[in-house]
Amino acid sequence: MSVIFSFGEILWDIFPDYKKPGGSPANLAYHLHVLGNKSYLVSRIGEDKHGEELLKFISEKGLSTQYVQKDARQPTGTVTVHFSGDEPSYTIHKPAAWDYIEMSDELKSAMTDADAICFASLSQREEKSANTLQNILDTIPENCLKVFDLNLRPPFTNQDIILTTIEKANVVKFNKDELDMVSDWLDVENLPAYLLRHDPAKKILLTLGGDGSALFTKKGYFEHQAYPISGEGDFVGVGDAFLACITHLLLKGEEGENLLRKANRYAAAVASQKGGMPGMDQIST
Repeated sequence: MSVIFSFGEILWDIFPDYKKPGGSPANLAYHLHVLGNKSYLVSRIGEDKHGEELLKFISEKGLSTQYVQKDARQPTGTVTVHFSGDEPSYTIHKPAAWDYIEMSDELKSAMTDADAICFASLSQREEKSANTLQNILDTIPENCLKVFDLNLRPPFTNQDIILTTIEKANVVKFNKDELDMVSDWLDVENLPAYLLRHDPAKKILLTLGGDGSALFTKKGYFEHQAYPISGEGDFVGVGDAFLACITHLLLKGEEGENLLRKANRYAAAVASQKGGMPGMDQIST
């Protein structure tokens, strides 16, 4: 059983007619738990009703709350979800407790047992949490798999922090817009090739929506088509589910097209349900 930490936001996604627990790192931690790992979310909530409800929800799902900190001054995070067709967009409200995640001796000690740590760019929008994550990345064991999901949410796109984090990561996931944005920053035409020249051990993931996903490694280029979606679900958290399955499988030694095939199938099962953390009994791998 792999020990995996997910660093960053847990919050409420507020939909037009309902709300669901969310946040990319929280979704990721949940799916890593569903897949059978010892999964820990490192986050922060307010001492308020929203925070109490989130703790109750993830506890009932079986996900550990050991490293979910409480903040007496900042509120639990919320995001308003809007839809244009099937694609969601987000209004991410400030202030939020997850911007103030602190390093502790207990957390630092726990990281020595980590097989992987997953993190995204949004959780680094404020200095406190950004510094805590960089501290973690500088102190974890060398063999700990570092998985970075860009998850760019303008205007929270600090170029220096994102490029530094890409450099430190072993696995980086982009969507097409994110790949184009970072390519423009670096003024390169083939970003995966550029990153692999600088770090041949890196794995570059590209999600392609309804067209599936692709993987760039020193061993070559791989792609796999998406699986059909059933039911009346939504696409919130599908990329998180995909990356959770990728992380889970990498730690088991999966590679290439087989890695993408299994992760795409898992993502399709999640997309067939509502919200980023659907019930475990509704997920099929």
